Amino acid sequence: MDIKRKAAFLTTSELFLMVVASVIAAILGALGHSASRSYLYAVKVLAIFVMCFFSLIFTVELISMFKISDSTLHTVLIAACLIGATVFSPDFALFLKDKGAVVDERAFGIVYFMFFVLLTLSVLSFQRYTYSIRTPRAVRALTVAAAALCIGAYAGLSFVGLEPIAYFVYVTALLVVMSIIMGKVLKSGIDDPPFYTTSLLLATAIGSSLSNIMCGGWITFAPYGFTSFYAICQIALFALTYIAFAVRGDRAALKVSEYKLKYERVRTEALRAQIKPHYIFNSLAAIQGLYRRSFELGDRAITLFSKHMRANVEAGNVDLIPFEKELDNIQAYIELENLCFDREFNVIFDIEYTDFYVPVLSLQPYIENSIRHSKVNEKPDGYIKISSRLTKDGNAVVRIVDNGVGFDSKSTPPPLSCGIKNSTERFEVLMGITPVINSAPGEGTCVSIVITSKEFEKNENNHR
Repeated sequence: MDIKRKAAFLTTSELFLMVVASVIAAILGALGHSASRSYLYAVKVLAIFVMCFFSLIFTVELISMFKISDSTLHTVLIAACLIGATVFSPDFALFLKDKGAVVDERAFGIVYFMFFVLLTLSVLSFQRYTYSIRTPRAVRALTVAAAALCIGAYAGLSFVGLEPIAYFVYVTALLVVMSIIMGKVLKSGIDDPPFYTTSLLLATAIGSSLSNIMCGGWITFAPYGFTSFYAICQIALFALTYIAFAVRGDRAALKVSEYKLKYERVRTEALRAQIKPHYIFNSLAAIQGLYRRSFELGDRAITLFSKHMRANVEAGNVDLIPFEKELDNIQAYIELENLCFDREFNVIFDIEYTDFYVPVLSLQPYIENSIRHSKVNEKPDGYIKISSRLTKDGNAVVRIVDNGVGFDSKSTPPPLSCGIKNSTERFEVLMGITPVINSAPGEGTCVSIVITSKEFEKNENNHR
């Protein structure tokens, strides 16, 4: 379901709930108008239960905000507004009348509407805060001012029996704001159950207030029992929101655990893939041959070999290194290849930008692949070129290009060695990027690695 259809479906569902609310309001209002004493007694008991439960939720939210830091001011305000709306509802007014208290129904209605407005603003503020919906400060101030104006208009119109007009004006504006927030959340790709439960909480608040205000203002009988019924629905939505946040936290913890396991596996594979027994054996045999030819060549080969092996060992202990250091490792590897195996490779370094980090020994497998398979040393003009650039967008681009035999990368997947697979996975896990390999038969191969400015700035900050 695309974003527009999902938004339309949710809005239609909320409007349907409000229509159902008005119908049930009329039915319950009629029952309340001619209800038996047992029915009214049940309504009063239910009202007390609802208020106690909302008080419990408020206490939990308040303690959580200060002690556990798991709740926010928004959720505390939501719980407080639910208590206020319940206290000044017709159901609770019925309980107060039964106890002999004098209830000013007009004042109760005004305060009830005020808590309804505060409840809706608290829920919208909670959604804006939770899902990082950016709104200018002026817009937020204008919204609060308009809400205060609606409360004042409602109070004034209540003296002439026209308070539902102010109510409908506010609810219309509220539905527009709800649609805007819903569109922004869905457009951002967020599909989060707490967003839907809090949206339904708004719908129940609108439905409950619709019945109370309409019956109290124009239909002239109070819908006893309806407020408590919707309050139970709101308690259920609160519980579902808690469950949804708990499940989301468990999923986030599971993802972190999976990431750590994958991270450790990549680090282990880095050692296994890079330190190859057959490579060590061949290199030592070649160095032995160099010593027979020249002590100077043998000493140089031992120095390069130890430097290269040290870099391999560091691959299991270090995540990222400066690009310049990675270039030093590559140069040592290439020089060792040329010395030990008596085959000169024309390697060109075209480096313009080095102020970023890469996974240790992440480029060497691509160089090794060119040396082993491109056959550039069999061509008079064969070369391997390593370049780095800084683009206008602020991204660092590293390319490893050879003009060897190549292959058809469009029709067949690139032949990836264990080292290249390992290097690619480390780029993905440690930096969130994927190297791209393009090749064509007879033209050579190009490996492109784009490191975004955001990514290498983050890595720079981590290494300061």
